[in-house]
Amino acid sequence: MRVTAGTLRGRVLRVPRVAGLRPTPARAREAMFNILGDMRERSMLDLFAGSGIMALEAISRGALRVVSVEATQGAVRRMRAIQREWGVRDDRWHVLRGRVEQVLGGQLGGMHFDLVFADPPYAQGFAARLPTLLDQAMLSCEWLVIEESSRIQPAWPAAWHCDSTRRYGDTSLHFLKRCGDSQ
Repeated sequence: MRVTAGTLRGRVLRVPRVAGLRPTPARAREAMFNILGDMRERSMLDLFAGSGIMALEAISRGALRVVSVEATQGAVRRMRAIQREWGVRDDRWHVLRGRVEQVLGGQLGGMHFDLVFADPPYAQGFAARLPTLLDQAMLSCEWLVIEESSRIQPAWPAAWHCDSTRRYGDTSLHFLKRCGDSQ
């Protein structure tokens, strides 16, 4: 899998075949960052980070700070190894191990990120619950982008508006904002 743009463009991220690991397709990654625009000086929270490819795409495109959250120890070890091998500083990419619900309610509670990207396990109800988890953690963001199976159309909480949904094969990206946010 290759980074699609920016300073790390063309770098190859080797992703082992692991049950449940489903990296975001290149076409969807590229489209998401094109839709959201310039990442320079912006921050991103990467939930259910898996391979870390979304964090690397954001860093490559100039993100000031990315925090990745992943529950699987093996995936966290691989992300930290890539961080060292590729020379990505800790202050630009912070990798946290833990369940998303616990990390949001703990060390990330009350923080602000320009972008929150989440790629939860498909068809398990996580996608529809994520906006509420962010609200409960008092975590603010300009955009919440959730990846889900294109066969599923989550019902979003009333406090959130789905600005658009983009489909890329079996993958859909849902672009959400809090109702009343003017950005």
